Amino acid sequence: MTPRQVAIKQLDAYNACDLEAFCALFAADAVLTDLPSGEVVATGIDAIRQMYQTRFSIPNLSCRVHSCNDIGDFAIDRETVYGLPDGPVDVVAMYEVKNNQIQRVFFIRD
Repeated sequence: MTPRQVAIKQLDAYNACDLEAFCALFAADAVLTDLPSGEVVATGIDAIRQMYQTRFSIPNLSCRVHSCNDIGDFAIDRETVYGLPDGPVDVVAMYEVKNNQIQRVFFIRD
């Protein structure tokens, strides 16, 4: 699969709140990082699973991709996440994909 195909599958699993399908797309040692702070928000599939298990319990959770760009091993999306308690959040998400698995995700939030 290309990085874009993996990103699409990840979005589909996110919007279905399908934790197993979502986590299956991540490498065991995947890392999620906020930018520009560089704060690591989750390291490893267990931490990612715990983070998204909580997220997927939110009613009416969804993510809409407004635009995407791809370069090398990266699928880059401009997204809005809906259903969060504080309202919609605009995000740029950069998914680094190798061997059909997400290795790292970098988030820039508005």
